[in-house]
Formats: sequence, C-alpha cells, structure tokens
Amino acid sequence: MRLSEERVSILARLVCDRLLDEELVDLEIGENDFVFLVENLILRDLKIEGEIDEEATAFLLKNKPGLEEGSTEWDVELERKKEELSIARGYVSF
Repeated sequence: MRLSEERVSILARLVCDRLLDEELVDLEIGENDFVFLVENLILRDLKIEGEIDEEATAFLLKNKPGLEEGSTEWDVELERKKEELSIARGYVSF
C-alpha cells in the first residue's frame, strides 16, 4: 500500500469535512460512521491497485524477461498490463 493507514485516516477525515462543509452530502448516519466508510473505501481501492500492480509486475517478469525493470519500455508495458487487468476486474483507475 502506498499510504499508511494513518495517512488514509487523515485523508478520509479531510474528504468528509470538505463534503460536509460544502453541503455536498446529507448524512443519515453519524459523522464518524461516514468517515469510517470513506476510509474503508480508500483502503479497499488502494488494496485493489496494489494487487493489480503486483499481478502486472509478475506477468512482465514471467512473460517478458528481456525487459529491464525501470526502463521506458518496462514502464509502458507495465501500464498497458495494469490497464488490461483493471478492465478485466471492472476497476476504474484514476
């Protein structure tokens, strides 16, 4: 995971505060429950991205052994494979 759980917690709180301050949501649950839900969504998203990244890397290492990790060609192929895996999972990455 690219962010610590502490940072995710802080990020979730900031997102929720902004949504509430701008009156973009109308809560029917407690504010702490809302923050908890947003935090879990962020964590789940980061986990999926991590899994896709690991799967794409493993694929390249196995099927494209001639590519040098960190090279431009590696990066292009890695992004291509990550997008392919994302589409297969129905995951929309940003």
